[in-house]
Parts: sequence; structure tokens; C-alpha cells
Amino acid sequence: MSEHELSPYGDTTAATRKRTVWVVAGTGVVAAAGLAWSLRIPAGDPWFYPATFILAGVYIVGSSIAVRMTGERLPWRVAPAGLRDAVIGGVVLAVLFIAGGFMVRFIPFLGEPVHELLNHARVGSLLMVALTTAVNGVAEESYYRGALWRVLPRGRRILVTTIVYTAVTSLAGIPLLAVAAAALGAFVGYLRERTRSLVPGIVTHLLWSLTMLFVLPFVV
Repeated sequence: MSEHELSPYGDTTAATRKRTVWVVAGTGVVAAAGLAWSLRIPAGDPWFYPATFILAGVYIVGSSIAVRMTGERLPWRVAPAGLRDAVIGGVVLAVLFIAGGFMVRFIPFLGEPVHELLNHARVGSLLMVALTTAVNGVAEESYYRGALWRVLPRGRRILVTTIVYTAVTSLAGIPLLAVAAAALGAFVGYLRERTRSLVPGIVTHLLWSLTMLFVLPFVV
């Protein structure tokens, strides 16, 4: 029987389902606070790196606990076609937002927050920023398209996970990043629904985020 045919909780009891929802919600609240904190740390501050790794840890630990409570595992298997779509989608999103980044250089109130975010790579260690970006990309997908996805009703998963992901990202105070979160969240949600796997969404997320990290500084 496929995942689409199963209950999000399998054969778990109502009490377990309720506890799982609380774990997922609690993880989301703590992660939202952690994201807002980490992205407001000044560039060059050594606390930025542990803060972003702590954020990833919150997502991963919370998601793992929630999924284990249901006696299930996160779906990692994927067909080659799913990976192809993920790569194409990641490249297209990256190109679109590189173009958007070029445009916001002429709009100070949109461009300045992006500059402040990219300063972490300019002032600090680009390698460490790339590592934290990649780790958090995997962690976010494990939560939003993994644990949170499973506690939502079918038919609303793409919409709700996209809204929540966009809302949490908005706490960083960077309008362009919030728009990117909405586009990225909708597409990886589509991939999750279509492939029944987390892998395509992770591939798209990493392609998009790492391309932004290495290319956007040259166009903003």
C-alpha cells in the first residue's frame, strides 16, 4: 500500500496522534524563534555559525521524534524522473531569483536586507556559510515536507506547508527571502506530493539556496 493510501499516522492511537501534533507544533515555534535570532546576528559575529547549526538541530531532532512516535520513517526513495524534475526546478528558481536580485539593487528598502544577509558570506567564512546553508536546507525539508506534512490533512499539505514556511521565513525581515520561500515552498511541496519522497525537495532546496549564496553577491 502506498503512502498516499495510508493514514498519516498509520495505526497509532488518538493519544499518540495528539502528542505528535504537539511535538510538530513545538518544533515549529522553537525553530521560528531560532531563525529570527540567527538571521539577526551581525555579519562576522562568531555566534552566527553555532546559531544556524542549533536551528538545524531543532528541526532534525523535532522531526525525528515526531516521525518515530508514529512508528514510521521519512520517505527517502525516489525515481530518477523525480530527481530530474528537482534539478530543473532548482535551476529555474535560481535563475528567476538571480534576476529578481538584480532588480532589487535599484530598490534600497528591498536590497539592503539582502546585502545584510549576504554579508555573512562576505565578511565571514564562505565555506562555513555554505555548510550551514546546506545543513539547514536538509533540516527544513525534513520538518516542513516531513513531520509537518504528515500531520496535515491530504489536499491541504502543499498550501499549509507553503504558508507556514513563508511565514516563518518572514521573521527574518527580508522581503525577497519571504517571496523566495513562497515560491520554493510551493514547488517542493508539489515534488513531495508527486514523488512521495523528501529527496527531490531537498535537491531543489539545495540547488536554489547554494546558487543564491554563490551568485547573488555578484548581482545585488
